[in-house]
Amino acid sequence: MQQPRIFLRKILLGLVLVILAAAISLFIKDALDTKEPTAALPILTVRCNGAPISVDSVYMAEYQWNFWTSVERLVNTYTPTNIREQVIATNVLPNLPISIEYSRDAISTTVSRAVSVDSTDFLTVEPDKNGNIYTPPIPGNYIYKVEASFDRGSVIYYFAISVTEMY
Repeated sequence: MQQPRIFLRKILLGLVLVILAAAISLFIKDALDTKEPTAALPILTVRCNGAPISVDSVYMAEYQWNFWTSVERLVNTYTPTNIREQVIATNVLPNLPISIEYSRDAISTTVSRAVSVDSTDFLTVEPDKNGNIYTPPIPGNYIYKVEASFDRGSVIYYFAISVTEMY
């Protein structure tokens, strides 16, 4: 009768040690993430007609992210000039579908487009009945704002496209 008890104690001790090691690992990862919070944030991929636009066209501008031990924030005041300095517009054709994807599941997403490239006003881009948004039909430069909420916080991204005429 003594053997099963000793065996059970060893199993329980092993289980406690594994849980403790996992908790310590998560705490260490969280501490490292707070030193470089942008590495822990979701990555935005914008696709136009199924092809990803250049990463140089996407800019993570603001965030609030909840770590176990702290809350990290970055707040940038949006100006058309600082966004144009941060991104290089990707050339796209008119009326192509745009999809927004993240490296982790989002709770909600709002996409809006600047009234003009020199404007601080944004209008929400309403998806069609199938949930798709499209590149504008008129050639020109466009700045988009993507506001996303996640289980641990929220992030605001900007991306730029240059709609070119079809030949």
